[in-house]
Amino acid sequence: MVLVDDAGGEWPMIGHAPWNGCNLADFVMPFFLFIVGMAIALALKKTPEKLVAIRKVILRTLKLLFWGLLLQGGYFHDLDKLKYGVDMNRIRWCGILQRIALAYLVVSIIEITRQVQFKGLPTGWFSIFKLYCWQRVIGACVLVVYLATLYGTYVPDWNFVVQNPDSVDFGKTLTVTCNVRGNHPPCNAVSYIDRQVLGINHLYPRPAWKRSKACTKRILSSISAIHSTVVGVHFGHVLTHMKDHSSRLLHWVGMGIAVLVLGIILHFTDAIPLNKQ
Repeated sequence: MVLVDDAGGEWPMIGHAPWNGCNLADFVMPFFLFIVGMAIALALKKTPEKLVAIRKVILRTLKLLFWGLLLQGGYFHDLDKLKYGVDMNRIRWCGILQRIALAYLVVSIIEITRQVQFKGLPTGWFSIFKLYCWQRVIGACVLVVYLATLYGTYVPDWNFVVQNPDSVDFGKTLTVTCNVRGNHPPCNAVSYIDRQVLGINHLYPRPAWKRSKACTKRILSSISAIHSTVVGVHFGHVLTHMKDHSSRLLHWVGMGIAVLVLGIILHFTDAIPLNKQ
């Protein structure tokens, strides 16, 4: 993360891809979410009391939200200019830690409320999928809602004020012509929902999309972040339930290759392009 943050501006192949595509930095956040999912499966495998576990999860979520707002809300973004504190009219409500907190909360609650008590893993390749079938159903429903919103939301024209003092258009109000549906930069559902719910002043001021004049996002893509965490939970279930190392590796590699092939097909057929932004 230090590498991509400090060197990404000099070598674009290290920093985030401006829009469609995948660079080194685009792996950081999904890996964070995957690790959170693995930790959930391991930490909650023996929960003596559901209400106690839920209270602990809520407390940890609030801690993550606090540190997210403190570290990524804008308090320390202008230390080079000796400007301490934050303008509440421009505070960044949604950052990396806030998104991790949301994914952790949702997936942990699902894991606790639908926890499986078993004495032994049934035989068969798909037994672990059947064991946690309700989690898969919930994940599939969330994915359907996400894709329907992403590709079905109508995005109208929108305006913004140029904030860069070095720009010749500084202070001017410019209009982005959209009137489309689907995921098109700079007219996409995720940025449209952010502007409507959070307001454009509360979005990240220096996102990678500026290199391609596309739009940033936070709220809607938090749903896909939940799915990355769910994948980690599944791999954690494999680690917990399967006692044989060769069986674990076979399941992990098999599922990993299957998902990788699916992702490559979706990307190169332009059905659902790889897009971190």
